[in-house]
Amino acid sequence: MTQSPLALLSLVVLTIPISSFHVNQVQALNRELGKLCSSPPPQAMTVCRIHARLVSSL
Repeated sequence: MTQSPLALLSLVVLTIPISSFHVNQVQALNRELGKLCSSPPPQAMTVCRIHARLVSSL
């Protein structure tokens, strides 16, 4: 069975020990992407699709 790059990245991220600093940075990034993707400009659509897939996989 072939894994998608997104699934592979998720697995890697989940297996890496993450400091609280990194967790805070990821949470801040998620908030900002959520704001951006609530009304995205056309050039942000690809990023917003990736963000939506990551959020829905959690």
